[in-house]
Amino acid sequence: MTAQLRIFIADDHPFTLAGVRAEIERAGDPFVVAGEAANGQALLELLAQARPGDVLVTDFSMRGPRLRDCDGLPLLLTLRRQFPALPIIVLTEVENPAMLRAMVDAGVRGLVDKISARHELLTAIHKVAAGRIHFCRAMRTVLDEAGGLDKPQARISPHEAEVVRLFAGGLTVSEIAVRLSRSVKTISRQKSDAMHKLGVENNCQLYAYARDHGLIS
Repeated sequence: MTAQLRIFIADDHPFTLAGVRAEIERAGDPFVVAGEAANGQALLELLAQARPGDVLVTDFSMRGPRLRDCDGLPLLLTLRRQFPALPIIVLTEVENPAMLRAMVDAGVRGLVDKISARHELLTAIHKVAAGRIHFCRAMRTVLDEAGGLDKPQARISPHEAEVVRLFAGGLTVSEIAVRLSRSVKTISRQKSDAMHKLGVENNCQLYAYARDHGLIS
């Protein structure tokens, strides 16, 4: 008898969540949906039921019922800290290389875009469950065209990438510190380190980088 492959799924769009569940259930053995969540806080609570061998398929950006509900990179970093053995696949529409690299640095094992064929997600689940990595062709192409995962100037950390995204989105250093529960000194250092790595010299150039690389709308 084939052992069941338990999969947790998370997305804040009900239709997307239902569609992912339907695809997994349609595939049949050995796949089984172990639970679903619609925001980061609910996902963290749900994963208390996770067991060795389970897999998570999650959206990247999910809005929760409370302002401090985590999503994006903070959520991925929290998942990696609390559930270090859980393989994570991000099902996303994100297409910028800086953010995709940050996801990989945060421990994501699979990247699948939301318009991929059904078999792409199932293939990713099989591979990450076996301890391998799977990036769909679209995500791999974006990363390769940007110089791959090892392009030096874009190797900012996940924490730094999130600071850049929030700063370019209009938040002050003090507001970012409150949002991410870090000190103002830490946020200032991470912003400065990111600017140095990215080769930008002022806030205008940092904003332009974030805009041109899809870190902000």
